[in-house]
Amino acid sequence: MIFELSIQEIVFLVPILLLSLSVHEFAHGWVSSLLGDKTPRMEGRLTLNPLRHLDLWGTLMLLTVGFGWAKPVHINIDSYKKKYQGLVMTSLAGPLSNLLIAIVFTFFLRIIIMTESLAFLQVGAVITVIQYVLIINVLLFVFNLIPIPPLDGSRVITAIFNKKQNFIMNYNRLGVYLLLGILLINRVMDVEILPIGRLMGGILTLMIKLIIPDIAG
Repeated sequence: MIFELSIQEIVFLVPILLLSLSVHEFAHGWVSSLLGDKTPRMEGRLTLNPLRHLDLWGTLMLLTVGFGWAKPVHINIDSYKKKYQGLVMTSLAGPLSNLLIAIVFTFFLRIIIMTESLAFLQVGAVITVIQYVLIINVLLFVFNLIPIPPLDGSRVITAIFNKKQNFIMNYNRLGVYLLLGILLINRVMDVEILPIGRLMGGILTLMIKLIIPDIAG
């Protein structure tokens, strides 16, 4: 993936990607901490420092083949008053943090357009940064909500079916292979099993229409 990009694109893309992943993981740890779990703080995960959140191989995979991972935040659901409700809240915190970033930057784009505050800046560079922020964070939001282990959406399934332990064990054990298979089919055979691109486009279009209606149509 990174080999297909220009130097300028890499300069914009990599820092945004690393920071977006760090916010995602921080959000998991922060919400878990609010619910009474001391594990994220003890392991130094309540920080936005990318070095505390990034997995070396996961980052290299993400940059080279377009699929990777950050270092998962360890949580202890026994610390929560309501274990499985807390699990859902903690799991959704990461994707929702990325959606919030995208919404904030869409408002920022609206302010720029309304005030013409780019008069003293390089318009192309600023717009490019905002575009990358929106695309990366909406992608992280959509992708991580897929209910297949080890993605965040799978923990919602775990919470719903928490009394069916045999199902959950097999689901978590086989899920990662299912996800890799789907991604390989999508990339190698160009068969869209998961409509990630369409969902991303729909969310971006909706945000722009709601926040910047004048340029949306």
